[in-house]
This record gives sequence, structure tokens and C-alpha cells, in this order.
Amino acid sequence: MRFLLISAAKDLRRRLADLPGLAVWLGIPIVIGTLMTLAFGGDNAVPKAHVLLADEDDSLLGRLAAGASSGEGGNYLDIERVTADDGRKRLDAGEGSALVILPKGLTDAVLNDTPATITVVTNPAQRILPEVVRTGVEMLVEALFYLQQIAGESLRTFVKTPQDAQGFFADAIVSGFSGDLNKRLRALQPVLFPPVLSLETTGDSPASGRPDFASLLVPSMLFMSLLFIGRGFSDDLWEEREAGTLRRAVVAPHSTRAFLGGKLVAGALFMGAISLAGLLVTVPLAGVSWLRLPPALLWCAFTGTALISLFTTLQFLASTARGANILTTMVLFPLMMLGGSFFPFEAMPRGMAAIGRLTPNGQGVAQLSAILTGQTDPAALAIATLAIGLPALGFFLLSARLLRGRFTTGV
Repeated sequence: MRFLLISAAKDLRRRLADLPGLAVWLGIPIVIGTLMTLAFGGDNAVPKAHVLLADEDDSLLGRLAAGASSGEGGNYLDIERVTADDGRKRLDAGEGSALVILPKGLTDAVLNDTPATITVVTNPAQRILPEVVRTGVEMLVEALFYLQQIAGESLRTFVKTPQDAQGFFADAIVSGFSGDLNKRLRALQPVLFPPVLSLETTGDSPASGRPDFASLLVPSMLFMSLLFIGRGFSDDLWEEREAGTLRRAVVAPHSTRAFLGGKLVAGALFMGAISLAGLLVTVPLAGVSWLRLPPALLWCAFTGTALISLFTTLQFLASTARGANILTTMVLFPLMMLGGSFFPFEAMPRGMAAIGRLTPNGQGVAQLSAILTGQTDPAALAIATLAIGLPALGFFLLSARLLRGRFTTGV
């Protein structure tokens, strides 16, 4: 045990002495988490379409549209009243997502069921927001059409009725209009109000019926980092071989298992530190409870150490440092692609996802997702622990045996 601790302390001192390399390793999860924050928006701000509205009719419809930006529509639309000429100039200058022109006589056209043209000019420099405006105008036209079909006659009668001196309609006129509209809606009830449908949704996230941000991207990005770092940590064997420390470890009166065990202990501490850095960045972004951080950290450190054991064995199997680099790369990228690091399992074909969940990092991604979303199954976690831990132990014992062979002597 004493030699194991000495070996671990030696590796820790060597790693801490390489500050640039340590900064790169610690920076991988932090950079990835920061990029995720920028990509998804830490403040959850909703992009707004800047609509330039030219109401040449000075209609009630135009006034209602202009006021939409202060209501629910304000979450998606920023409507500014302008003249048609000014709106075209500003749109040409790149200001705004779209210009909407309500033509003169629009109100009369709606009331009298006569043609009218609402003009929409979009900003070609934008793609999504102008389409939002265009779709909104199309929905408005559809709504006006059905309003005309349902209440057009009543509206025409109502508007043609003279008002009193104060600008109000008589009570009998208002009640008659309401009663007539109610009769029409009652007659159309089977069409407008069909029987309520029962909708049942299923998915990985019981709260929303679909996988959420925490269950998809955070585990994938973290394990991408752990795979790169596990591979990089194992590369140190070739440096020690060139320095002769591996040969001295073999001839020393201590077991090679203690020597490699010290390396794994140092690797576990580094994996824990790196996982902590990544989780501190991504957990707030994912909206995960801080109470789930300790088990998530322990799981990342455990699985990351198992990955170091895997890549250590691969290093021993190669005859040159270049060959080891090629071999570990050939294993690294398929593991990332199959194991849910490049693409979440939910976005992969079922057959490929089933295979990916059997890989060490695939099981790690699945269980980390369950921990972060509070859906941990103790039995599944225990099975994953054995499925990852037992092969890692086998790789460790094989590496200890290979350490005394041709790798150390260089023959």
C-alpha cells in the first residue's frame, strides 16, 4: 500500500508540474460547457421578429396588431408602426425582419367581402424570423376569412346602424348582434368544437414527454471529455518508458500492480477534478438540483478511471508510441460515436443505440443521465457498475502482466 501511494504521489507531482497540459485537460469540459451555454442561451431569451407595420387604412386591425407586442405576442414580435416608404427604406438598410403593409380600405373589404391585398416584404438577410411573420399574416388572413363567413352579415348590419350623439349603439342593436352571433356559433358547434381528444405522450422524460437538455447533452459532452482525457492520461506510459522509470519499477521489490494501481489512483483524482469542473459549468445550465452533483461526480470519476484502465492496456499492446497513438485513436472515436458522445442515443438508430449502450462510456452516459434527471434505478446502476468495473479490473491485471514483458525492456 505504501508503494502504491508513493507511485500515486509521483504521478500527481508530475501532472501538477505540467501546468499547460493540466490546463488543457481541465479546460476541455469547461470550454464544452461554455459553448453549450452560448449555443442554448443561458438567459433563455426568445428571439423576436422586428415587424415594421404600415397601416394605411388606420384600421382597428392595425391598432390591435400594434398592441400585440405588449401582450402575449410581445414574446415573439416587436411591432413598430411606420409609413410604407419609411418601412421600405429601413428594411433595405437591414432594419427589421419584415414590413407588413395594411392597404387603405382593408376594413371595408373585410366587412363587404371584397378583395384586399396585405403586402409582406421580408428581409433576405434573415431566414427564420421573416417566415414567422409571413406565417402569422397567413393565419391572420385565414382568421379574417372565417370571421367574414361566420359573422359577415351581422357585422355589416351592425356597422351600418347609426350611433347616438355620444357615439354608442343602442342596447337593442348590441344585444341583437350578440344573439345572432350566438345562434351562428351554436349551429357550427359540431365543426368548431369537436369532441375532445385524449392524448397520451411517452418519452424519456416523464415530466414533458421528451428527453430534456440534462438527459441528452450534459452526459454526452462530459463523457466526450473523459474519453479524450483517459486516452491522454495513458500516453504517459511511453514517456516513463523512455525515461527508464518503468524498468526500475519492474526490478524494484514491489509488485507491478502497486505501481499501476498508483497510476489509477492518480488518474481517479484527476478524473474527479475534471468531472467537477465540467459539472459545475453544466449543472446550472441544465437546471439540475445541486443534491445530484455528488453522485454524478462519483460516477464520472469511477467511469473515467475505468477508461484509463482500458487505454492503458491498449498502450501496452502497441510496439511503438506511434502505433499506440493509432490504436487508441481507432478505439476512441468508435466509442464516442457508438457510446452517445457524438450523438445522443435518442438521435441514433435503435440498433446502433442498443450496441452503444453496451460500451463502457455508453453505460456511463446512460447512468449519468439517470442520475441528473432523478430517475436512477438502483438495480440498473449496480449492473452498470459491475459491467464497467469488472472489465476494468481485467484490463488492470492484464496491464500489470504486460508491464513485465516486452513493453518495459523494449526488446
